[in-house]
Amino acid sequence: MNAKRRTLRIIALSPFMLYSAASLPARQIPPAEVLKAGYRKRLAALLGKKVLPYIDVESSCNPTRLDIDSLASSMDDLDIGLMAMSADISGGQFDRGVRYDPLSARLVGKYPDRFIPVGNGGVPPAWRKDPEGFLGQNERQARDGNFLLMGEFEFRHYPSPRQVKRGEDRDETVPIDGEIGHRIFHLSEATGLPFQIHYEIEDGLLPPLEKMLAAYPKARVIWCHLAQIRYIERAKTYSPAYVEGMIRKFPNLYFDTAFGGPDSVYPLSGQRHARVWADDGGLRTDWVELLVAYPQRFLAALDLGGDRMGRIREWDANHRNFLRRLPAETQHHVAYRSAWKLLFGEDFA
Repeated sequence: MNAKRRTLRIIALSPFMLYSAASLPARQIPPAEVLKAGYRKRLAALLGKKVLPYIDVESSCNPTRLDIDSLASSMDDLDIGLMAMSADISGGQFDRGVRYDPLSARLVGKYPDRFIPVGNGGVPPAWRKDPEGFLGQNERQARDGNFLLMGEFEFRHYPSPRQVKRGEDRDETVPIDGEIGHRIFHLSEATGLPFQIHYEIEDGLLPPLEKMLAAYPKARVIWCHLAQIRYIERAKTYSPAYVEGMIRKFPNLYFDTAFGGPDSVYPLSGQRHARVWADDGGLRTDWVELLVAYPQRFLAALDLGGDRMGRIREWDANHRNFLRRLPAETQHHVAYRSAWKLLFGEDFA
């Protein structure tokens, strides 16, 4: 039995009711058309103010600690259009048997014109200690129509700069071409939902990703953190030309633009790890040319997280610094038009 057929059998036998959220109604969010109308109105209002709104497709939080009202207020202050804020199941929740947190339903319930319903993030502890329970619940919620976008799944993740400074030992590896990867790629094909991957850029990791993209051509994949390379000596293949080749070969592959500023240094390598920046603090010409040539394949993102929710203004300023260095038409595509087309299958109007 080949890997794909074996994976489909695993899916068919998945215990979806494990750690059941049976007390929740099957459908927890308004229909997509209703949400879309509110989103369009908000984006149009911001554009009418002559500001550039953006759709943040990648942020996450500890759902037990999120101040929803404060976050919504910050979005208004900063003219942020929409946000896909994913729940990362906390250690305390995991110990209580939680394998899916309906944060998106709460966000949409309070602010339906600001938040995009998104699945839970694939992060420890649930991602590593109970992938069956975690994936079973997220599969069920996806098929029940409770989000428009799946969360970020950590297939290869070095410790973040903040975790390094705190002395945390985090080095995650889940084979993207293993059973978990097949299950997620299949779910995307079956539901049409995009999903996000955190996948460090290294030469040895590229062939397995390319193999999965070829095996699941209808899976809609957002590779987070464009050109974020922790160790340049381990990524000799990756370049604007390589990314262009991937774009041309895989029509359902997207990249988000959440990365550090021009002076951001990865402490374990001592290298500036956001490779889109030039030495003078501007954008490298070859990366700009790529974004201009394929703007519909790049998405705005903040990458807010549980340890930096209080730094939204700083993250917003960094992202806008990047956006304003692009030609005006490209800015609008990356900021909101590309995400709109990906989520709703139509041009923003």
